[in-house]
Amino acid sequence: MKRALSLILMCFLAVVSAVAQQVWPHPVPEEFASDYFEVKVNGKLVPVFHAGLNVYFAGFDFTGSANVEVSSKSGEDKYAGQTSNKEVVSDGKLGYWRGSVQVRPLSRNIATKLEGKTVRFKLDSAGQYSVERKGTAHFKDDVIFIFANRPEVNPPVLTNTDVIHLKPGIHQQHIDLKSGQTLYLEAGAVLFGSINVWDAENVKITGSGTVVYYGPQSEDHDDGWKHQKNWHPMTTHNVKGLTVSGITFVGRSRTWSIQTHTTSDAVFDNIKILAVNPQNINGDGIDWYGGGRARVSNSLIRSMDDCFAFFTEDSSKDMWGESKTTSGEVKDIKIENCVLWTTLANIFRIGFNGQELTTDNIVLKNVDIIHVSKGQWYAPWSLFCMVSPNSKGKARHTNYHAEKLRFEEPIALFGLQNPEAVFSKIVLKDISVNGDAVPSVVNGQISDLEFDNVTSAGRPILRQTDVPLRAGSKPLQNTTFSIAK
Repeated sequence: MKRALSLILMCFLAVVSAVAQQVWPHPVPEEFASDYFEVKVNGKLVPVFHAGLNVYFAGFDFTGSANVEVSSKSGEDKYAGQTSNKEVVSDGKLGYWRGSVQVRPLSRNIATKLEGKTVRFKLDSAGQYSVERKGTAHFKDDVIFIFANRPEVNPPVLTNTDVIHLKPGIHQQHIDLKSGQTLYLEAGAVLFGSINVWDAENVKITGSGTVVYYGPQSEDHDDGWKHQKNWHPMTTHNVKGLTVSGITFVGRSRTWSIQTHTTSDAVFDNIKILAVNPQNINGDGIDWYGGGRARVSNSLIRSMDDCFAFFTEDSSKDMWGESKTTSGEVKDIKIENCVLWTTLANIFRIGFNGQELTTDNIVLKNVDIIHVSKGQWYAPWSLFCMVSPNSKGKARHTNYHAEKLRFEEPIALFGLQNPEAVFSKIVLKDISVNGDAVPSVVNGQISDLEFDNVTSAGRPILRQTDVPLRAGSKPLQNTTFSIAK
């Protein structure tokens, strides 16, 4: 009798576990589908989306835990060249995974098991994960992202007249949104075009779909900064009240990904930005031209330039020449619980151009920077970068708070090239840099810095001499140092 009850209990628990652990794969239109990788979650096949170049992703909703399997088809003749890359990175003597697989961010402590061409790991939390073979860092290296989501809560009522509903499949168009409208991209929907929000209030863009932008920008020079409709995967102008959640933005052109102009009260949650232009340049993550009161959370940005940039001039003018100021400083930006990877340039680009305006109250908290650029342009790749090629970057930058940042590769803290900018009241708290910090450039005016429990290569930064500076740099002024006890 006891044996029978035990068997019944085991069967009941198995049924409960199966119900608690469900998976809903996000479909992928065949035009973007790839079998270069094969992904299974709890035994279910999850389609793989080829974003461009060597970048892939697989998305799904799940409850409970997710047991993930990722297998590579690299090396098989039928898949040769599928990465669409100018340079094919070899597999190596140990096969595609080169004998080692890492799932980043490393702070998630995801254990992997590699068997031949298949790697297995378990996810207990939603989020964005990068599955990488040994040596991955350059933009030419293969990468597959796993976008693991909890089921959507309170989706819009699709019969509402203010809702634009894109069903699974390809929608080749540009969409202009007006006040009060919601654009809902269902899982499997691909908008092959752009989104424009102009002179509007209370606009929502939500769902689990993808925006793929491939525009007319030149490959030979930079005009991705222009502020105009249909010039970026997403562009806003004079907007108050904006919510963007769940969407993946893929930029295949040499242009910025999300450009906001005079926009306030904006929320970006669980968005994914993938810049995949072969030039590896001008693919910024999110750029602000004035505005503020914005929050970016639970998101991933793999940019081909700066992850975030702040400008205080009119982007309708040539940013390399004369430019007029806008009505607005960039203020009150909070970025938290995100995963960042810049293949060129910096985390923050500030003070490029602009007159006597301000960026103020910028917070970056609980963020993993899984890879950083190894290129240099006026200044080293850095957390904070101020450069101005025309000596017009005169804006003041104050009240920056960076806390709980985990750099998985070495980086410079400062790349302050332009002496006309003023940079003050900076708090760096609970920051770790894996490896020796890259020497910073400090030519601008920087003062009132606080280093609170900042470490590089496991060593605490306790004095100015612990912050490596390039020859000719100015000393840090009014700086305090402390370490956690």
